[in-house]
Amino acid sequence: MQFSKNTTQEQLEQIVNILLNHGFQSYKTRNLQNDKILLFICIGDPKIILEQAEQMQLYKLVIDRSNIQMHDVYKKIAEKINVKKILDERLVIALNQIDQRIVKFENYQKFKYDLKSDFCLQNDDAEIIKIFSPSETLLIIYNYLHTIKIGDLDMIHFLKTEEYLLQVTPIHDEIVQLNSVSDIERYFGGNLAVYFEFMNFYQSMLKYLAIAAIITLVIDHQSSLFKITNVASFYAVVTMVWSTFFIIAWRRKENELSVEWGVFGQQHIKRLDLNPEYKGKPKMNYITGLVKNSYPTSSRIFYYMVSLFEAIPILIIAGLIKIVVFNINGLIRNESSIFYIRVAAKLNQEGGLLYYKYTTNILDIFTILLIFYINTLYTKVCINSTKRENHRTNLRFYNSLILKRFSFELINRFFHLFYIAFIEFDIPTLRSLLIKLFVMDQIRRVLLESLLPMLMKQKYEKQKEQYCLNLQKKEDINEKIVDRIAELELWEYDDFDDYIEVIFQYGYIVLFAAIFPLAAALTYIFNFIEIWSDKFKLANKLYQRNLPKKAYSIGEWRTVLMTLSVLSIYTNTAFIALAYFNVFDTCQKSGCDWENILLLLFIIEHFSLGLKYIVQQTINSKPKWVRIVLRRMKRKRRNFHN
Repeated sequence: MQFSKNTTQEQLEQIVNILLNHGFQSYKTRNLQNDKILLFICIGDPKIILEQAEQMQLYKLVIDRSNIQMHDVYKKIAEKINVKKILDERLVIALNQIDQRIVKFENYQKFKYDLKSDFCLQNDDAEIIKIFSPSETLLIIYNYLHTIKIGDLDMIHFLKTEEYLLQVTPIHDEIVQLNSVSDIERYFGGNLAVYFEFMNFYQSMLKYLAIAAIITLVIDHQSSLFKITNVASFYAVVTMVWSTFFIIAWRRKENELSVEWGVFGQQHIKRLDLNPEYKGKPKMNYITGLVKNSYPTSSRIFYYMVSLFEAIPILIIAGLIKIVVFNINGLIRNESSIFYIRVAAKLNQEGGLLYYKYTTNILDIFTILLIFYINTLYTKVCINSTKRENHRTNLRFYNSLILKRFSFELINRFFHLFYIAFIEFDIPTLRSLLIKLFVMDQIRRVLLESLLPMLMKQKYEKQKEQYCLNLQKKEDINEKIVDRIAELELWEYDDFDDYIEVIFQYGYIVLFAAIFPLAAALTYIFNFIEIWSDKFKLANKLYQRNLPKKAYSIGEWRTVLMTLSVLSIYTNTAFIALAYFNVFDTCQKSGCDWENILLLLFIIEHFSLGLKYIVQQTINSKPKWVRIVLRRMKRKRRNFHN
């Protein structure tokens, strides 16, 4: 726990006494670098953790002792006779057909301290606590901290409101082994593990599309690169179908994770998600009679509008700069266009100041850096505007941030590409720009994700050395906690940027499938580096250890994926229809048969949306074995209560 340096000694003593009365052990010191007050706490009595686990109603697997006891008996019998011969053949077939996951996971029960022997072979509290993963243990302790009251508020909320407590940070274990996603889930919690599970699943599905992309390029290699061929159009249709099945398959995977990680139906854990910065006025609920802090919806809608008007000027500035760059590059040729700037266009013409061979490439790099800088700038504005909206929970804050940043970056990243495609009808330029933007952006991402962790590791080692030097001068600092103090200076790990990069990588694949099939194959390669880099950062403890959360879903990011999937139907059907009527070849809007083009667009678009809807309604979001597990668990609980 990090406290403000303005916190008085008396206040700290009161906090320590409160923690001591609730079973915590503590060690107080100061950060040698920024003079913040540090309070390291832990719980020595495992009984407190187990009783709190019961209050949280965490699901754990019950040991089937009957099977364990009978195992040796069956083993001895099997040594003398073939057991299967004395069993009914149909029963053997039925038993073999049962999914082993059903047998394993149907024994989930809410942990109860009085029935602790049902969850562990030993009856010692110190051994029973081992059935909880490190992330679950941290979650239990953090939940226990929230049960300690100071006045009407829990202690954590009160201390943050009074600006005494700056941060609550878990400390890394001495050894961290992350060989699989299950290891990540056990150590960091489901909120971080689900990102890696999503990336692995994304890669497993992406390889099929990458193969289709390579086949498309092999068949199409002799065709002109400056038009949309029939093969490319067919690949676009395949991509639209793939995106639908990908989202449905991931939804099924999420439901599998909910069972495998034992996090189904745990709505009560959401109360830990309260936003400490939330401010409301007491208001009585006339149905329940309870007084609860509330915030008027009208005020939040007002701040939604403020957020919108903050984003518009940034988009306008970014758009104006891009218009100038496009004029210099010669991408806007129509002199009657409102976006045509004669002075800028002449700079890259013969005799102009920028009439050089590599000017176009330099301007493309400038465009990428501009997009990255504008997105970074808006991120800071977006976080502040979302805080003003005063959301009750961190989840609502997070979802609002996702929708705002996605909407902004969708326009900032792709609007100029849509302009070239559907206003200028310039497919060669669009394809060339797509390849440059995508490849350079992926290289930027790989460099940041790979080189930055290496530099961070070196910085962390130097930081620890500096603490050791300071330790020699400060005899009151315990040498054992030097590494722990150094950890607190590390960055906080946030998977938000990782998600949004993957989302727009997915956008390049599905939105421009007819133009840039190679995006799927390149993404498949780049993602291997991305996944390795992310695991390297976590395994080498280059970030602070996050507070774990129970999770199994990517949440609102799935809605964003669905939005891009639907939007890809409109972009790709437009590419196919316009290519069929040779609009991109003629580049003459006035001479095109727009009635037939719109009719073809209408037919393909409605057919694709209808097919997507039918597939989503036909395929169950829960796999069969998950449905059986949940039904059997429900039946067991009903029989137990009866």
